[in-house]
Amino acid sequence: MADGEAIKDNDQSRGFGERAAWEAQASSATFAEAAEPVARRARQLAEQQKAAGAETIGGLAGAVHGAARELEAQIPQAASYVHDAAARLEDAALQLRQRSIEDLVSSFGNFARTQPAAFFGGAMLAGFAISRFLKSSEHSGANRQV
Repeated sequence: MADGEAIKDNDQSRGFGERAAWEAQASSATFAEAAEPVARRARQLAEQQKAAGAETIGGLAGAVHGAARELEAQIPQAASYVHDAAARLEDAALQLRQRSIEDLVSSFGNFARTQPAAFFGGAMLAGFAISRFLKSSEHSGANRQV
């Protein structure tokens, strides 16, 4: 009789395990369906920010070219370097426009792994530039309100 009870318990355990696996799979599918609109919206926002960033970088490249043109008469060698920097900004804006978000994230990850010091330095420089920009925006906003 003990063998019969063991077989019955084993069948019940297997049934419970199969049921738990089915429930887990169903929950996973439901979660994936619910997360899809959120992921789609996040991709849309990222694409919008990517486009805005490309436009900003392109505008900055134009300003840098303008500064280089002003330097040409006084310091032609420096103007050449500044034009080169502007051309690199234009290339960066073009790459940003043409590449997908996933590709950009992958590239940043690869760069961070292969060049951690450069990545960290670039992140610090970007943070500094953003903070300076925000501080100057704060001051110009305060001046407009007065």
